[in-house]
Amino acid sequence: LGAPLGGAVGYKVRFGDKASPESLVKLMTDGILLAETQGDRHLNQYDTIIIDEAHERSLNIDFLLGYLRNLLPRRPDLKVIVTSATIDPERFANHFDLGAGPAPVIEVSGRTYPVDIRYRPLVDPEAVTEETGDLYEAVGEAVDECERECPGDTLVFMPGEREIRETAETLRRRYLGRQGVEILPLYARLSPQDQQRVFRPHRGKRIVIATNVAETSLTVPGIRSVVDPGTARLSRYSARSKVQGLEIEPVSQASANQHAGQVR
Repeated sequence: LGAPLGGAVGYKVRFGDKASPESLVKLMTDGILLAETQGDRHLNQYDTIIIDEAHERSLNIDFLLGYLRNLLPRRPDLKVIVTSATIDPERFANHFDLGAGPAPVIEVSGRTYPVDIRYRPLVDPEAVTEETGDLYEAVGEAVDECERECPGDTLVFMPGEREIRETAETLRRRYLGRQGVEILPLYARLSPQDQQRVFRPHRGKRIVIATNVAETSLTVPGIRSVVDPGTARLSRYSARSKVQGLEIEPVSQASANQHAGQVR
């Protein structure tokens, strides 16, 4: 648009606000929008709300979907757009049925690639014992298989920073002495300079080890294969201990499909 940040286009996050009363488009997290309902119960400052990546079904998004459904009868002028590449559109359309039928579904066809999905259980079904194999070694074996059958860059999803560091160390030992292999971690606490390394041109093979930030916040270019252990760190509140923590849990099928869709 050629407009300065904070003018026609702004954003608001937990520790930063680059929006102004003149902003026509404001980007924010689901938590910020949910917090704004406390001071503006009818969200009168907005005429259109777009909820992206709705398939994640976090607690904030679920609250917002319910809140907006109850708000629409009182704000018939408000337009709500729910977008995602992997949601079940019929269920979401029926959720916003206010008596006049399900909400309209608009499908935008994009470029798709055939993705071959394979499963590599940590427990060998033919083994005599049922001991669980080492996750990091299993990831290394999966990366080797991808390299043999589909040469190119590989994206590895891991639940958190500690698991990313362990995986990176395992892969560095595995590829020690091999030229042309670059192993890059990617998580939120990395400096912007280190995060930008995944977008720079390179030669040889690149292995990017990332959290779900590579699913929801950015797209890593040049990925030919994805290794997904099927877990992620999710924020959960324990009513018993009165503590909120990040627990490693299996991802939803929608998230798993979104991970597979990172192949370019």
